[in-house]
Amino acid sequence: FPNLEYVGVEPIPASFAAAENNLTGIKNVKIHFQLGYDSVPNESEETFDLVFSLSVLEHVKQLEKFIALGAKYVKKGGMMVHRYDLGHALYPHSLKERVHAFVGNTCPSILPERQFVRYVPEEEVRAIYVSLGIQPTHATYHQMPNHKHLEKKLDSDSTAMEELFAWEIAHQAEFKKIPLPDRELLFPAVSVWGEK
Repeated sequence: FPNLEYVGVEPIPASFAAAENNLTGIKNVKIHFQLGYDSVPNESEETFDLVFSLSVLEHVKQLEKFIALGAKYVKKGGMMVHRYDLGHALYPHSLKERVHAFVGNTCPSILPERQFVRYVPEEEVRAIYVSLGIQPTHATYHQMPNHKHLEKKLDSDSTAMEELFAWEIAHQAEFKKIPLPDRELLFPAVSVWGEK
């Protein structure tokens, strides 16, 4: 999309280096190496049409401060979307991850920022949005655990995952009828959408 400007914040050195390498030569992209709590250099507040994160909130110790940073840059009428993963807490892949999620939920100060993970309730994200002047519009649920495994087995040119994502979006009204604990187990990736 040549008419869009992309600004990224990345706190992990290897991921930052990979992003820089992958985006070399693309003029409308800026990547900043920093935690998501501090002002972003050379960017004006209330100028972004969209602020979003992917699989971040479950790793953030200071959740309100992180979301507040994004809210500061969203312009009036702009959107904020945070898609995060409950899978670490609901389906830990190791004893270490299970312990980290437990500690993250019960004694968060013990874990260092880079090892932090926890269960993040949708209602907590919605409440933070409201406190920052972001009106939550809706939440969507995604990524059945088996879908993630399926994606790893498919050819890269397959359209199956795109079709599965379209199916998830098309049936969100039905998913909302499922009691929340069951819905989270079935679809452990949550997107909370909001407008400033």
